[in-house]
Amino acid sequence: MFQLLLSAYSTISIQDTALFLGMNEDDATNFVLQQGWTVDHASQMLTVKKQPIVTEQKLDPSKLQRLTEYVFHLEH
Repeated sequence: MFQLLLSAYSTISIQDTALFLGMNEDDATNFVLQQGWTVDHASQMLTVKKQPIVTEQKLDPSKLQRLTEYVFHLEH
């Protein structure tokens, strides 16, 4: 559920966060603060810290060869 909150929200209320995570408001706030989120106590809103998306690109030599042949074909 936490991953869904990360992807769906940039800000969310403490009350909604607690509801989605199945925790009380204090526990939910402490949990997300440990994950790097920030809290605005005046508005009772949390700002989500987006996790960097790490993608591993695998270069398949056959795909590179096909791309090279395609580009060569377009140029000539």
